[in-house]
Amino acid sequence: MELFNVYSLYPIEPVRGKGCYVYDAAGTEYLDLYGGHAVISIGHAQPDYVRAVQEQVARLGFYSNSVENSLQVKLAERLGRISGYDDYRLFLCNSGAEANENALKLASFHTGRSKALAISKAFHGRTSGAVAVTDNPAISSPFNRTPNVEFTPLNDIGAMRAKLATREFAAVIVEGIQGVAGIHCPTDEFLRAVRAAATETGTQLVLDEIQSGYGRTGRFFAHLAAGIRPDLITTAKGMANGFPIGGVLIAPHFEARPGLLGTTFGGSHLACAAAIAVLEVIERDA
Repeated sequence: MELFNVYSLYPIEPVRGKGCYVYDAAGTEYLDLYGGHAVISIGHAQPDYVRAVQEQVARLGFYSNSVENSLQVKLAERLGRISGYDDYRLFLCNSGAEANENALKLASFHTGRSKALAISKAFHGRTSGAVAVTDNPAISSPFNRTPNVEFTPLNDIGAMRAKLATREFAAVIVEGIQGVAGIHCPTDEFLRAVRAAATETGTQLVLDEIQSGYGRTGRFFAHLAAGIRPDLITTAKGMANGFPIGGVLIAPHFEARPGLLGTTFGGSHLACAAAIAVLEVIERDA
């Protein structure tokens, strides 16, 4: 069997890393300005992170969400404190795409509406719902395309207001900073206008902070500079320094009920230990 060749690969194979450097098998040192797709948040082989992951996997790496897991509670409490969203609740999953899927689903459950408004050139993931709100036809199959998603240009307040005024949209989803499209920033004015229009029309504001969160802009989340509070915040990259994890920060007005959302591997003991270690290092060293 061979690999299914869907990646354009750089002719480099890192075999180890330390801090902000990676090394190939010949010992060549590279300054890592890529961070494994913006995932590495506290450096390669950070000692406290390594120790936390090693100790946890030696105790218990995984059990399902059918039992209590105090590490999930600890992670939620610490993330709420450091982000300033201690009154929100946390749903844990495995990736950014899964976080966006669940945020959009929650918005639809809450409003009873089926449509989502996204931003031109957006990237929100490759799973079914996430790719539907991603403005890139090359990665959206006929199966993924739906009339339930519309797009407006970034920072076009008039176009955004006109769409939301129809009151057809369950959610409007905006990246804290567009990354895949190139570094395009929503203005503070635009974010405040989206927040106001969403509130006026009963639309849920989803802030995708998957690439722009976890301190990458000097604040914990990029949208904090605009002084707004979204209804749902999605996070993943940077959350556990390369260990697969994602999360949705959920405003208090959403009602939780058993079976509303679910995941097999999300919020595993090992993932939570890795994510807690990242927050501990950020709080101590940032």
